[in-house]
Amino acid sequence: MKATVIHQFGPPEVFRYEDVKQPVPGTGELLIKVAACGINRYDLYLRMGAVFTDIVFPHVLGADVAGSVAAVGPGVSGWREGDRAIVAPGYPVDPGDANVRPENRAPSFEVTGTHTWGGNAEYIRAPARYVLRDETGLPAEQVAAMPLVLMTAMHAVETLGEVRGGTRILIQGGASGSGNACVQVAKALGAKVATTVGSSAKAEWLVRESILAPGVGADLVINYNERNFADEILDWTDGVGVDVVIDNVGASVFEDNLKSLRVGGIFVNFGLVGGMKATLNIRELFFRQHQLRGSFMGSIDELKRGLKLLTDGKVKAVVDRTYPLKDAADAHRYIDSRAVRGKVVLIP
Repeated sequence: MKATVIHQFGPPEVFRYEDVKQPVPGTGELLIKVAACGINRYDLYLRMGAVFTDIVFPHVLGADVAGSVAAVGPGVSGWREGDRAIVAPGYPVDPGDANVRPENRAPSFEVTGTHTWGGNAEYIRAPARYVLRDETGLPAEQVAAMPLVLMTAMHAVETLGEVRGGTRILIQGGASGSGNACVQVAKALGAKVATTVGSSAKAEWLVRESILAPGVGADLVINYNERNFADEILDWTDGVGVDVVIDNVGASVFEDNLKSLRVGGIFVNFGLVGGMKATLNIRELFFRQHQLRGSFMGSIDELKRGLKLLTDGKVKAVVDRTYPLKDAADAHRYIDSRAVRGKVVLIP
């Protein structure tokens, strides 16, 4: 089969489009013919060696896989060749952790394509218990844009953020794949949503996509290059602050994120692109009773709930553009340019 392979860490130029041995499903596994594979910023970090340095080469990246069953391994029931399928974007890779719930707290839980081969290929094999039926009815490229960001959004917004109808929430980076998924999930849950963007062009584009349109998407869109977002949030909430902050940025906005929170508010972080080390004022934490929560991916049940929202049309896939699998290097360069609006998807 054809795959886009890395043989070393480095810039996008390390990708090689080449023939590799097609996997054979083992006991309890399915072989999935990949129709589309979404790219996440995590893939860029993996390619550069910024997350793990113990990856065995050659290696195939790719966590967000939409496709169909090509072969059913021994001991698997309930699946037939041709069934549309979605590979979970993260799961415990050690069979000994199979009964840990939620799955993302298992010691061996990792993003698909981290140490095991991912979906930047014509085929991928995966444990059948971590393959979901694709009942969305959507084109494969739209489906492949959503699993990781939906799983992450459901865990961060609904579970850890405890967002319900009427909750006021600030979500960083509404134009990013993860950010607009969080915006949509929060709105589906009935929240009042504020989000940040880096330019008026991104805000205008997302309004056209309805992700940020008042009444459909965010209720407040803040261009953080024009005004301090914490000041804007305090004006929006009459000085009280929001109930929840969902942060996919990290250290560079940490202080203003806490400034945006009400007394007793919940702060959830799942991103580090803005830095990994921040200073915490313990006195402020003590007196303002903030709840700080770290979020990494999510559970299979959370992913299922997210896919139900997608199927019901309560959230939508935002695909910026697609690339042929052989052009994975160009796709990574485009994401690295920060011009991306939504998700980028590879098509074998």
